[in-house]
Amino acid sequence: MVLSDGNLYILDSDVLNTIGSGPKIKNVTVFCVNENPNTLDPFTVQLCVGKRRCIQICSLHEDRVSFLKELSTPEPVNIAMDGTFVCVAGQGHYCVFNVETGLSQDLFPYDTAVTYPHVKRIAKEEFLLAGPGNLGMFVTAAGISERPPIQWMEGISAVSYYYPYIITITNQFIRVYSLIDQQHKQTLNFSGGELIGNFDGQLYVAANSCVSCLMPQPWTVQVQTLMDNERVEEAVELAEHSGAVGMSQEQYQQLFHTLLQKAGFIKLSHGVYDQAQDYFLRGSVDVREVISLYPGLLPATVEFMRAQPPLHHLADITQAMHGDQNKIEDAKRFLSGYLLHLRSLGEPIMCRLEIDTAIIKLYAERKSSDLLLFLESGDIVCNLPECAQWLETHQQYSALAKLYRVLGDLDKSLKVLTRLVRDEIKDEHFKGIQDLVDCLICAADPNVVWRYSDFVLDRNPMEGVRVFTDTKATLNPSRVLQILQRYPEARLGFLHHLIYTKKLQDEKYHTELVLHYVDEAVRLINEEPSSSELEEARGKLQDLLTSSCHYQPQPVLARMQGTSLHVETAAVFGRLGEHEKALSMLVHQLKDFSAAEQYCIAQTRGANNTCKSSIFLKLLKIYLRPPPGGSEDDIELAPAIELLSVHAGDLEVSAVLALLPPNWSLSIVHHYLRAALRTSLHQSRIKRIQQTLVRSDNLQQKFILYKLNKDMGPIPLASNRICCVCNRGFTSCEFTIYPNGVMAHLTCAPNPSVCPLTGTVFQVTRDASRSGTNKQYSR
Repeated sequence: MVLSDGNLYILDSDVLNTIGSGPKIKNVTVFCVNENPNTLDPFTVQLCVGKRRCIQICSLHEDRVSFLKELSTPEPVNIAMDGTFVCVAGQGHYCVFNVETGLSQDLFPYDTAVTYPHVKRIAKEEFLLAGPGNLGMFVTAAGISERPPIQWMEGISAVSYYYPYIITITNQFIRVYSLIDQQHKQTLNFSGGELIGNFDGQLYVAANSCVSCLMPQPWTVQVQTLMDNERVEEAVELAEHSGAVGMSQEQYQQLFHTLLQKAGFIKLSHGVYDQAQDYFLRGSVDVREVISLYPGLLPATVEFMRAQPPLHHLADITQAMHGDQNKIEDAKRFLSGYLLHLRSLGEPIMCRLEIDTAIIKLYAERKSSDLLLFLESGDIVCNLPECAQWLETHQQYSALAKLYRVLGDLDKSLKVLTRLVRDEIKDEHFKGIQDLVDCLICAADPNVVWRYSDFVLDRNPMEGVRVFTDTKATLNPSRVLQILQRYPEARLGFLHHLIYTKKLQDEKYHTELVLHYVDEAVRLINEEPSSSELEEARGKLQDLLTSSCHYQPQPVLARMQGTSLHVETAAVFGRLGEHEKALSMLVHQLKDFSAAEQYCIAQTRGANNTCKSSIFLKLLKIYLRPPPGGSEDDIELAPAIELLSVHAGDLEVSAVLALLPPNWSLSIVHHYLRAALRTSLHQSRIKRIQQTLVRSDNLQQKFILYKLNKDMGPIPLASNRICCVCNRGFTSCEFTIYPNGVMAHLTCAPNPSVCPLTGTVFQVTRDASRSGTNKQYSR
């Protein structure tokens, strides 16, 4: 197609002769081919032609031109078409037309005096336009820009597109820009350039006297050139957008992974560690390639040769960092972080031995406390002899002990920790005897615990008790208590463990702990009667006396005799069932009526009504009885009345009335009588309801039995009938019969739903009798 003097001619491409008698279309100012035609005819070319006041959409056939649509527009200067959209550069502004709907979308204006309106189709429904300020603007058919603009030079005479590049031509140069990052990539000298175009994948450049072909290098060569110039990001982007042209997908993946690995080593040598790690991960680099840059970190037992051809030209990290110690330390921190990230990915990890060994060595070099946290993870696979030697060299004895423990060698771990406790060796991360105890409680062998227990107890009894309370070994409590005789605090802690944690009910343990609390309380009473320590000690004693029923009361009472521990003594009397003594002590000696009431509540928790009434009546008797040596005026009238009012439901009315003094007026006990009457009436009504419910249930059962007898009728049992399971006769009228006529003893047919002879499964009806006799089934 040739446009000359406003006429569009069709030429034979072989001999360039005009096809037909003259021009196909006249009065044409500009035209373009639709590179994304919406037609299914492969022998049809769809084009858009611009005339003075309109654009026309045409279909060019071998022998004719078909006009499809015409849209009015000011005189177009340049146009480009994609599918149903036409981008038109008019006089001073750009717009996009939708051919199907006829609607237009204004884009932006331009200065006709300084800007030639280049219009180029880039992708589906996307165009490149020459904007103000020498900008190449990307615009979609919707009128929005989805890419940053390109900053190009003045004097551009033509623009072309060759994925992924934008090529511009001026009078002196050809310049190449990337569509990916919109950056200038290359400049070629070319004088007198007028036109440039992409024709079926070939770039042709026209000057006044020649036509030249612009030969793009293969993308692999371009990538290699960029990598040689260490333009890593550009190389990776180009490879990602190459579309794997000229190779299989497998070859492309291999080449791309190699490219990423090389990019990672370049970034590592430049100290850009975040990007280096990203490239290593994306490129699935062999982690040994990275570790091998750090002398001494790969285990000596591992035979490793670097990749061929090499991924880099670095001898080691010292050479890469030019001997700068600060940069070398940063590089080591990067390596440890990268290796830890590999371990955290949750995927099967290759070269686990090399990774863990390198991490341990790196942490040991830095004497970092993170090494202990790493070892506590427990899942360690390393070269133990090499790591142990490395840790000793760098005096990381605490980490060495933990490494031995994690890998199951407790003996060596304990030996190292013992030396640390004795100050034979030093380690700033050693926490003291606590670390030894933490290791010792991991021992499952009791002999190991016995061997080190005295060593720990002599230095810290309270830490030492953890050896017995937290150990995994099975220990004899009596032997432990025997060992702890010289360590009272530790012995007390172990007794706590036996009673409150292990929940042992041996009375000797409970008795010893109670007696200890008694002695402690008595000591504090003699020293500081009002101290907070005394309140705490008595609180512990009272809690234990109340919660435990496994101690021996007699020794405890003997120890409390002559002391002021009246509340505690009352609790022991309660343990013996001597409630009157306990309550009398609380009422007459302590005058603590609230404690007496709480005592009754605690003793009757979970008991029946008779037991509750008995204990509360004992308290009422004590209230109404004068104390030894006292008169009738000394009775506790107010607490008695309050007890009657608050616990009316727990006191039997007849027993209470028998206890009350005959001279009391009705006004004193009217609250109790009303409450007691209400409670009695409530209980009576509850009994009636229960009685009615039982009668109703009995009536329903009778009705069910009636229906069964009526529906089934009599079941004959002949004298010669035998059980289908045991083949014996029936000696009673109790038997099981199934809907298929099979009869069996009750003991021979344990499952009433399955016939024991045929295996047929039946469903038991809701109305079936539960007695096991004459059962009815439905299939």
